Amino acid sequence: MKLAELKSDFHELIDKINDPELLVQFYGAISQSVKAENSLWASLSKEQQKQVLEAYDESEDEENLISLADIKLKYDKWPLR
Repeated sequence: MKLAELKSDFHELIDKINDPELLVQFYGAISQSVKAENSLWASLSKEQQKQVLEAYDESEDEENLISLADIKLKYDKWPLR
Protein backbone atom coordinates (compact mmCIF):
# COMPACT_ATOMS: atom_id res chain seq x y z
CA MET A 1 0.00 0.00 0.00
CA LYS A 2 1.48 3.35 -1.01
CA LEU A 3 1.83 6.14 1.53
CA ALA A 4 -0.75 8.41 -0.12
CA GLU A 5 -3.28 5.57 -0.26
CA LEU A 6 -2.60 4.64 3.35
CA LYS A 7 -3.10 8.24 4.49
CA SER A 8 -6.30 8.53 2.49
CA ASP A 9 -7.65 5.28 3.92
CA PHE A 10 -6.72 6.42 7.42
CA HIS A 11 -8.58 9.71 6.94
CA GLU A 12 -11.64 7.84 5.67
CA LEU A 13 -11.51 5.52 8.68
CA ILE A 14 -11.38 8.47 11.08
CA ASP A 15 -14.28 10.14 9.28
CA LYS A 16 -16.42 7.03 9.85
CA ILE A 17 -15.86 6.99 13.63
CA ASN A 18 -18.69 8.65 15.55
CA ASP A 19 -17.64 7.52 19.01
CA PRO A 20 -15.84 10.42 20.77
CA GLU A 21 -14.17 8.08 23.25
CA LEU A 22 -12.73 5.92 20.48
CA LEU A 23 -11.49 9.01 18.64
CA VAL A 24 -9.76 10.23 21.81
CA GLN A 25 -8.02 6.86 22.14
CA PHE A 26 -6.86 6.91 18.51
CA TYR A 27 -5.74 10.52 18.83
CA GLY A 28 -3.75 9.77 21.96
CA ALA A 29 -2.03 6.75 20.44
CA ILE A 30 -1.18 8.46 17.18
CA SER A 31 -0.09 11.78 18.67
CA GLN A 32 2.17 10.02 21.17
CA SER A 33 3.72 7.93 18.41
CA VAL A 34 4.42 10.98 16.28
CA LYS A 35 5.87 13.05 19.12
CA ALA A 36 7.98 10.49 20.93
CA GLU A 37 11.33 9.54 19.48
CA ASN A 38 11.30 6.42 21.62
CA SER A 39 7.75 5.49 20.75
CA LEU A 40 6.60 1.90 20.74
CA TRP A 41 6.44 1.94 16.93
CA ALA A 42 10.00 3.25 16.65
CA SER A 43 11.20 0.55 19.04
CA LEU A 44 10.00 -2.16 16.66
CA SER A 45 12.30 -3.58 14.01
CA LYS A 46 11.37 -3.05 10.35
CA GLU A 47 10.23 -6.70 10.24
CA GLN A 48 8.02 -6.24 13.31
CA GLN A 49 6.52 -3.07 11.84
CA LYS A 50 5.83 -4.98 8.61
CA GLN A 51 4.11 -7.75 10.58
CA VAL A 52 1.92 -5.25 12.44
CA LEU A 53 0.85 -3.65 9.16
CA GLU A 54 0.18 -7.08 7.62
CA ALA A 55 -1.93 -8.06 10.64
CA TYR A 56 -3.89 -4.85 10.27
CA ASP A 57 -4.52 -5.59 6.59
CA GLU A 58 -5.63 -9.13 7.48
CA SER A 59 -8.02 -7.74 10.10
CA GLU A 60 -9.96 -5.98 7.35
CA ASP A 61 -11.32 -9.42 6.33
CA GLU A 62 -13.95 -10.49 8.88
CA GLU A 63 -13.13 -14.16 8.25
CA ASN A 64 -9.78 -13.55 9.98
CA LEU A 65 -11.36 -12.12 13.15
CA ILE A 66 -12.06 -14.01 16.38
CA SER A 67 -15.10 -13.10 18.43
CA LEU A 68 -14.67 -11.77 21.96
CA ALA A 69 -16.78 -14.67 23.23
CA ASP A 70 -14.35 -17.18 21.68
CA ILE A 71 -11.37 -15.39 23.19
CA LYS A 72 -13.00 -15.36 26.62
CA LEU A 73 -13.69 -19.09 26.37
CA LYS A 74 -10.12 -19.82 25.36
CA TYR A 75 -8.55 -17.80 28.18
CA ASP A 76 -11.26 -18.22 30.83
CA LYS A 77 -9.13 -20.68 32.78
CA TRP A 78 -6.11 -18.39 33.08
CA PRO A 79 -5.60 -17.07 36.61
CA LEU A 80 -6.03 -13.36 37.21
CA ARG A 81 -3.01 -11.48 38.49
